[in-house]
Amino acid sequence: MIYGTFGFGDALFAMPILSMVIGVKTATPLMTLNGCTLAALLFIKHYKEVDWLHARKLIFASFFGIPFGIYILKNGNEAYTKILLGLIITGISSYNLFYKNKMLAIQPRVEWVYIVGFISGILGGAFNTGGPPIAILGMLSGWTQLQFIGTLQGFFLPNDLFIISGHLLAGLISKKVLFYYLISLPSLLSALWIGQYLRKKIPANKFNLYIFTLLFIIGILFLMRSILMLQS
Repeated sequence: MIYGTFGFGDALFAMPILSMVIGVKTATPLMTLNGCTLAALLFIKHYKEVDWLHARKLIFASFFGIPFGIYILKNGNEAYTKILLGLIITGISSYNLFYKNKMLAIQPRVEWVYIVGFISGILGGAFNTGGPPIAILGMLSGWTQLQFIGTLQGFFLPNDLFIISGHLLAGLISKKVLFYYLISLPSLLSALWIGQYLRKKIPANKFNLYIFTLLFIIGILFLMRSILMLQS
């Protein structure tokens, strides 16, 4: 439902709960399969709105980050990475929510786009949470609501397919993961429809506000969960 409404954010809410229930190494490939399904459906609907100038660069850079992310998933500690990401997301979203009366659209320099894509690839491969960096780039670039939704899917679809290939090679997509994917599919598709209905109710001039509110919540969740992981 969150994905249908905002075009991202599903794994950021589902992963903490799923990780506790089925473990992070099962939850991550499961949410990648779910995300790929959602991205494909929304891409078919909004492909005309994709900002390919940015999307191509983001996809290219993310492919170099994904192998690092998959390595972290298999061998690394996610807490420190998520603390840093949580601080960045919370800081940027707080600034735009509380300190700016009107967000100023900018045209990010080329190297920024590549850096964002690389970071998103690492986070996507490791924790299936590559959405926030792209969302921040989209907000700062002044994308319209439909450009935002469409471009995210233009990035997520090939990105998720590449991540799935990496998960297959790493032996992370098991029969259990596929079973969970199939039994969750009906509710996934129903919730996507609900989310698209809710998105139509959001006024265009309030969409940026809602996105940064979502990002602020995500940043806080990242920080809280990561700090708890360090203490455990």
